[in-house]
Amino acid sequence: MNEVLDIGESLMTWANSHRNVLILVGLAITVLLLALTVRRAIKSGQPDRWLARLSFLVGFAWSGEAMWEVATQRLHLSHVFAGFAFFLFESQMATAMMRAERHQALHHHPGKHGRSVWLIATIAGAIAAMAGDSPVETVLRLVVPLLVAHQWWVGLTGDGTDRPADAITWTWTPRRILVTLGLARAGEHDLTTVNRERHVRAIAAISYRLHSTPWSWRRTWCHARLRRLAMHADDEMLEDARARVERVWQAAARTRPADTADQTLAAVSRKEAEVAAAEAEAARMAEAEAVSWAQAAGAHAEAEASRRVALEAEVEVHRAQAEAEAEGRAKAEAEAEAARVEAREAELRASRLHGHAEAAEADAQRRAEAAEAAVAQALQARDEEQRRRHEAEATATATDKAMTREARRRQAAEADGRRRAEAYTALEAEAASLREQLSESQARGSRRVRPRTSSPREQLTLDGVPIPEVTGVGPATVLEVLRARQAHPDDTQKQLAERVQVSDRTVRLVLAAVERSALPAGV
Repeated sequence: MNEVLDIGESLMTWANSHRNVLILVGLAITVLLLALTVRRAIKSGQPDRWLARLSFLVGFAWSGEAMWEVATQRLHLSHVFAGFAFFLFESQMATAMMRAERHQALHHHPGKHGRSVWLIATIAGAIAAMAGDSPVETVLRLVVPLLVAHQWWVGLTGDGTDRPADAITWTWTPRRILVTLGLARAGEHDLTTVNRERHVRAIAAISYRLHSTPWSWRRTWCHARLRRLAMHADDEMLEDARARVERVWQAAARTRPADTADQTLAAVSRKEAEVAAAEAEAARMAEAEAVSWAQAAGAHAEAEASRRVALEAEVEVHRAQAEAEAEGRAKAEAEAEAARVEAREAELRASRLHGHAEAAEADAQRRAEAAEAAVAQALQARDEEQRRRHEAEATATATDKAMTREARRRQAAEADGRRRAEAYTALEAEAASLREQLSESQARGSRRVRPRTSSPREQLTLDGVPIPEVTGVGPATVLEVLRARQAHPDDTQKQLAERVQVSDRTVRLVLAAVERSALPAGV
């Protein structure tokens, strides 16, 4: 053990003898490490963290060197004890910093560990200041540990810390001393506000002296002074000064202890206030309940409207299917008619060739049988198409009934919502807007759905020429399409459909029927 101490003392003696060289080497290494650290910090995108760590190391090295110099040169302690003292202060400060950071992460304030960092930094700075050879060096050695602690504290707490439960507040602080001496005021005030407050206070003081002094000459002077101050005041300033004077005159009465009657009156007033607060709370709860009911009714109405839109879309799909089935039926009838014509032609040929050859007659008979079979198939297909059309019409009728029931249900929901939201004008306006939109959608739906009747219709004409009949399209719709085509001959089928508010397929059927009919080409 003695040998180790001897080796340590010899190393320390050599270091003291070569102190200047070691300082230069240390400074060079510090500059090199600083350059490498700055380069790495710039690459990482967070240079402040690296610079803070480097400043901690430099600050610890500075205070450690100062404590080493105090221990070895001023106190003439052994190098081993000086090394232990250096390690003790630096390790204690680093330990307190780590514990304060852990406490900050858990409780949002550094706690007593943060105060320990400040205490250790203060003691270390005071000890390091003893190594100074001049007042400037003494102040510098004192400030460096405090700067390190301050940098660490700012990085830890950021904008502020949560005060612990056992926190205290100083009775006298620099701010309170300045406010007490009249050199500062609480809050933020601009020059205009301060000047206005000073003017109002001067008017109030002169007015109080005017109404309280018993000497006539003093009242005369107060009158003159008050007139001069009023020249630079407005009505609000005068009212504010009057209120302050009244408050001064009523201070004794307003601070008088309350007697039994006043206490009883105050108790009654408090009870009335509590009752009023309870009634206000009940009214607020009723209002909130009404609002919730109105919102629920509005949501139900919106749901009903969505269901109606879905049902209308389903009706449109069924109507399209019915139109497609009607087209298939028309095609089947045309094929059946063609088969009948072919059968009649076969019968004529068979009657003309009956006397010429038995083979031709048998061939014609076979063709006639085949034609009859085709006719039977065509008739069966037509019946099937009629059955499908009837089923589609029945489905559409059932859908219309379901839509009617949904509309009645929606109207009942709207009536319920109006009864519950009578006191809220805004919600009633929104419900009215919703009813107008639904009525417009019903009007559009009623305009699109045209009832089919089997009664004979009046023959419509365009410019004296009867309009053609289009399968699946009403005469009025055909007439509207022809008029739109006559008024806008350059429009496309899609544009004509938008003008008449029908589908593109309806416009195409009408134009195809016009081409097959005898109407003029310009129609």
